[in-house]
Amino acid sequence: MIERKAFLRITKAMILGLRNGLANPSERIKQNIIEELAEILGVERCVIFKVARDETDETTEEVCEIIAGVPLSEYQSDFAKKERLEIHPDLKAAVENRGMLLIKDPGNDCRTAYFKGMVEKKHVAEILYVPLFVEEDGQAVGVIAIDAVQGKRFSEDEILFCSEVAELVSLLLEQERVILQHFRDEIINKIVPLGGFAKRLRENLQTTLNYIEIIHEHAAEISTIVPKKLNKGL
Repeated sequence: MIERKAFLRITKAMILGLRNGLANPSERIKQNIIEELAEILGVERCVIFKVARDETDETTEEVCEIIAGVPLSEYQSDFAKKERLEIHPDLKAAVENRGMLLIKDPGNDCRTAYFKGMVEKKHVAEILYVPLFVEEDGQAVGVIAIDAVQGKRFSEDEILFCSEVAELVSLLLEQERVILQHFRDEIINKIVPLGGFAKRLRENLQTTLNYIEIIHEHAAEISTIVPKKLNKGL
């Protein structure tokens, strides 16, 4: 059974990430957590995918991106690369399952067929998917994917432990979303009045330009009339 001190190690990873990642503490925390989780479980590959809704051209679709991973050297180059969730049937299934998803034969499962070559190369025996949800509205915000290699199988205690870790990561991602929404609202609150001011300024400017055009036309007429009058008077 995984001891409680293992959970304390995960909590410590969060605190150290906050203390040592001043530039981007949230990023450091997530990486610390995934590294500790991989070590506790004795696995070589462990990834956190962030799931979000991307709104473009009046359409909304779910996208995913890697935000932390082990080994870091393998996954870091893929951080923040957004892809449609639809092209990752395993992650999509984990989100829709709304609970722990264990794929026991990834080499022959249709949901993992798109990276079968990697499964065979790394000798992946099982893949555990741990979905992350926010408590407020139950929306999916991510998935932790953990590979068991060389015949390793996940025990019930390990799966339960991963679900507890998932609660911590979910809280972290939820807080990020709240902060992002706050800044988004603040920006909108600033942009809306600026837009109205710009509209009034443009209207006033157009009126001013119209007056300038009238003045210019009269000035042109005067410039042609005055010299002739002056010449006749001489």
